[in-house]
Formats: sequence, C-alpha cells, structure tokens
Amino acid sequence: MPGNLYIPVEDADDGSQRPYPTNTPTPPWAGANVRILCNGKEGTEAYARHDNTIVVRVKNKGSQPMQNVTAQAWVFDPGIGMGRPGQAIHRCDTEQPIQEIAAGGVATYFMTKPWHPETGDLGGADRKHFCLMANVYQKNGEGQELLYTDPNAVLDVDHNQHHGQCNIMLLPADQAPPGGGGTNSKVPTTTYPPRGGNAEFMIRAEHVTTKPGESQLALLRGHPGVVPGGGTVPGGLSLMTSKGPVPITLGTETPGFDLRSELIPGLDTPFRFAEDRPDKIPTDIEVRLPEGAPLGSLHVFDLGLWTERGDLVGAGLRVMILVTG
Repeated sequence: MPGNLYIPVEDADDGSQRPYPTNTPTPPWAGANVRILCNGKEGTEAYARHDNTIVVRVKNKGSQPMQNVTAQAWVFDPGIGMGRPGQAIHRCDTEQPIQEIAAGGVATYFMTKPWHPETGDLGGADRKHFCLMANVYQKNGEGQELLYTDPNAVLDVDHNQHHGQCNIMLLPADQAPPGGGGTNSKVPTTTYPPRGGNAEFMIRAEHVTTKPGESQLALLRGHPGVVPGGGTVPGGLSLMTSKGPVPITLGTETPGFDLRSELIPGLDTPFRFAEDRPDKIPTDIEVRLPEGAPLGSLHVFDLGLWTERGDLVGAGLRVMILVTG
C-alpha cells in the first residue's frame, strides 16, 4: 500500500513491508502503537466501570509534512479474518482531532469517545481478551475514512499500513490475582469471513518459539502475578507463587490444538464459507499444553485464517498462555 502515513507495528517498522512479516517477535496484530489509557496509565489493559481511552500513534515517513491527518478506532471481540467497522462493539469515529504531522514525525491521537465496559462484559470470567483496531487517513488525501455503515469497508492490518491492531485484556475494576492453572485452556475467538466468492480457506494455529517482543512483554508485566527479575524471556520476568518467584520460561514443546465451531470443520482443514454465513462466527480454540508443563512456562501461538494460496486473510491473533498453578 503506497503512501507516507502508517501505524508502526514496532520501532523497527518503517512502513515499507506489507504484508508484514509474521515471523517477527511483534506480528502486525500485536502492534505497539495502539493502546488503552485508563486512570493516567497507558498500556494493554482496560478496566470495567472505567473510562478507557484508545490511543493511536501515527508516523509520517515522508520528506514533507502531512496535513489534515486524523484517525479512527474500534473495539472488537478477539478474532481472525476481515473485521469490519460495523461489527465493532465500540467505535470512536467522530470528532477526531485533525493534525499536521511533520516529515519523519509522529502524532498521537486520543479518541474522543472513551470505552466504558461494564463488569458483565467479562462474561463471568476474571479476564477477557478484546482487540483494538485503528485506521489513519488524510482528509481529501491519503488513505480513506472507514464508515461503519459501509458493508465493503474492511480492516486489514497485515496488508494495509494505515491500519493497526493490538490485543488487550479487560479486567474487573477491583482486580484480584486469578487462581488455578491446569494443562488445558479454552480460547474463545471470532472468525470474520471475507465477503463474496467461493474460495477455500483454512484456519491454522502455529506454535511460536521466538522470544516475546515488547508489546507481549507489556501484557505479561500487567499480569497480577508477574514480577520483575529472572526468567529467560527478554527483560527477565518471574511468576510470584506461594513459595516465592519462579522464572518465566518460554515453552518449546508444541501444544495440541483443537477447533470447536458449528460452521468451521476444524484446524488445518480446507473449507468454504456458506453463502448464508453470519458476519461473526464463534470459534473456540482448545489448547492442550504439553504434559508436565512447568509452573511459569509461557506457551505462545498465532491463529490465522489463510487462503488456499497461503495468504493470510486480514487480521490474526497471538495468544499467550502462562501456567500459573
């Protein structure tokens, strides 16, 4: 996608690589420049019963200033595929500040309509994932405004430099450390099918063994049981237990994966979306951690919808599972 405006995935992203390489520590769907601001703290955690402001940072890689630049943002249920603004559970697409971005400069946009989730949005869980997605455009210039009423508007963070995404966690207002652990985890997600056509697709879960990038470390640091020091991940982190801190280590043995969905046959299985498919398909991923996975082990995988030619469709999802008990 040509142009000078882009939402950097990470510091090393110069905006020229789209589709963005998925084998980097920070994939495009875990971008470092889409964040939540709550109670004066910016990060990857939102809080129920609080105003959570979406923050988007945009860069101009050109040699000339860019004028009349603005941004939009949305909150989605976590998922894979082609998300559309009309499917969002919260949107900030009006009254955005217009800025000029200097050559090589960065501008920060604070969305004007905070997200104020209620405790019920946790769905009975202690913590719940959501996706922030953003779009940058220049009025009467580069990029385009995405209207939630436009059925053809799509967010494609992998291929479009103007789009950005970050996975966040929603926590209760009065946070308490979660208990338990175990060897099996269910990850509820959503599949957003592309429109039209009769192509074959496949959902894949890929084990990630590269050390976490800074955006994933930020998520880990926000976990109530994680403390600085020790560990084999960059920056050194440990899990606090009743017997003291246990170093966090990156799991190297591949977990087992299963997909549960009424409309999708399974992982690594070619399929076609039915013509009358809904725009949002509930898709649960069951993760079987390796037998004897030690306390403090971190297990990471990427989930994505792929075409039969091997192209990633829209957004993917990175999931981290930390054995806490």
